[in-house]
Amino acid sequence: MLALIVLTSWLLLLWLYFLWTRRRYYKAAWQLRGPIGLPFIGMGPQMMNPETFLQYLERTSYKYKAPFISWMGTKCFLYINDPQSVETIFNSSHCTNKGDFYRFMSSAIGDGLFTSSSPRWHKHRRLINPAFSRQILCNFLPIFNAEADVLLDKLQTEGVEQGKHLEIYQILKKIVLEAACQTTMGKKMNFQHDGSTAIFEAYNGITEVCVKRMLSPWLYPDALYRRSRLFVRQQKVVGVLFGFVEQLLELGGVVASQTTSTQLQSVGVAEQLQPQSETDVNDEDMEAHMSRKSKSIFIEQVREHVERGQLSWQDVRDEANVTIAATFETTSTALYFAILCLAMHPEFQDKLHNELVTLLPSNGHITQEQLERLSYTEMVINEAMRLFAPVPMVLRRAGQDIRLRREDGEYEVPRGVQIGIDIYNMQRDVRIWGPLARTYNPDAHFGPQAPAHHPFAFVPFTKGLRMCIGYRYALLLMKLLLAKIFRQYRISTEARMEELIVKGTISLKLRNYPLCRVEAR
Repeated sequence: MLALIVLTSWLLLLWLYFLWTRRRYYKAAWQLRGPIGLPFIGMGPQMMNPETFLQYLERTSYKYKAPFISWMGTKCFLYINDPQSVETIFNSSHCTNKGDFYRFMSSAIGDGLFTSSSPRWHKHRRLINPAFSRQILCNFLPIFNAEADVLLDKLQTEGVEQGKHLEIYQILKKIVLEAACQTTMGKKMNFQHDGSTAIFEAYNGITEVCVKRMLSPWLYPDALYRRSRLFVRQQKVVGVLFGFVEQLLELGGVVASQTTSTQLQSVGVAEQLQPQSETDVNDEDMEAHMSRKSKSIFIEQVREHVERGQLSWQDVRDEANVTIAATFETTSTALYFAILCLAMHPEFQDKLHNELVTLLPSNGHITQEQLERLSYTEMVINEAMRLFAPVPMVLRRAGQDIRLRREDGEYEVPRGVQIGIDIYNMQRDVRIWGPLARTYNPDAHFGPQAPAHHPFAFVPFTKGLRMCIGYRYALLLMKLLLAKIFRQYRISTEARMEELIVKGTISLKLRNYPLCRVEAR
């Protein structure tokens, strides 16, 4: 009996000490009141379903005055969806580190720019920045044009000649991944003609695994997670992705320690990763251009940093894996929603076609100067990214106490708070964008007569101190592909905006991807 009393007393003291160390969070939660949630798991049950949690956050933001504080597991979670608070967070030097939940991603795919914290992030960003300069990106235009022609051939053969209704998202993902491999590693993989099923399933699977763990507080402790079926699935897809990137590095002759063919075959990717031989390449001019511009690609940019001891090969592996994954996910997602929105709104598609016919030749490669003149093309892309943010939510962590202003006053947010920036709902908010906020209308929101909006009301690539390093790359590729497609084809679908059910993962997904019909102009 005495032992039980002593044990209970110790547990009570530990519990009181735990509460005392977190008193600053409770004070902030009292001032910025939000949903309380359940003990130890917080809002976990309401947010564990990717198909409903964005809608739950939207309803909650109307019920409580944002920014507000709630809990994910035992983590204090600050929710914001207004441009003023977003500007404060994105421009604060104390909020450059990603949220603690991103450790689930870094442990899975590597600690690259997307997930790393300072000082590692600051150092790597400074070293890698030149690989994404405007001049370097211009050197990628022959690659982008060549892959756009592959896409057009696919649409012509399967969509026009065979009359199939196409699931365009899958086609786009292969094109974007092909471009990413060439501009990152300098290797043409020919995904459109090879199976590559395991690679695509792995890229799709890793984001789903990481998000499911983020939304399941009971899986936060590593000891519990490593005994779960989700961890088994993670190990499988990570093996595929690491084998893929390792093979790309080997093919470029840049890996310090070779990965054996047996190891690659064990994860089922060796046969799918054989690059085209020189005799198989149809576009010899592009290959010659790639040779001349080899210093433009990511791997050649970072080689000097390895030789100087500024980066290790493990750093390169991590950065390459994260760069390809991020490019593949976000760019293909944003491009797909732009095409889908135009397919559902033929009046804006016709207006886009008129611009393309006026400013572009009927065939041939598109130049940088031509792309810069395509103002309406950029408008239709921006409007699609406004409605369907490629990355619906980003997380940051407060490194120091920060102050946020709300309608009813100014509040102090303590260091250590996890900050969720709800980009998806902010960019659809009628209080910010007006009565047409939920409709696709490029002219109303980005046209010359559109009302001015807060500069941080539209942040598809984030803004401020940690803006996406690849935003110019993504816009250039999307603009060129969109111009090539709609210069020659009309795309239509029977789907309607109100029928789409989005899934809030690391990049935005749909429960079902509508089929599209392709017709030659």
